[in-house]
Amino acid sequence: MKFKSEKRRNDDVQCFKLCIARVLNPIKDHSERITRQLEKQAETLNFDGISLPMKLKDINKYEQQNPQVSANVLGYEDKKIFPLRISEMVEREHDVNFLLLEDKHFVLINDLSKLLSHQMSNHKGKRFFLH
Repeated sequence: MKFKSEKRRNDDVQCFKLCIARVLNPIKDHSERITRQLEKQAETLNFDGISLPMKLKDINKYEQQNPQVSANVLGYEDKKIFPLRISEMVEREHDVNFLLLEDKHFVLINDLSKLLSHQMSNHKGKRFFLH
């Protein structure tokens, strides 16, 4: 018998969409879990004319259709993190940072400073990165 849980991890082609929905509908505990409620919230986002899984080239269209969000995307290779896409949209209500894995899976970055600080120095304090 297979146990079917309402809570599961974001590992499907809708990862970009579900990450945006989580940013717009934050929760304190287990934010990585995808619930039916989050899936319903994701359906309120405007993805008209955008196929999933999301492609880097389609993020501009998404930003135009959803003016509350800007999306930055970082890549990871050879133990280095680097920018793949920095949004040109400014003064948005939500700046969302993603790590793109294997050119297809978007992972939400909750703390950009923690992710990037280890590449900058051995300094343990918080760093602020501007785009």
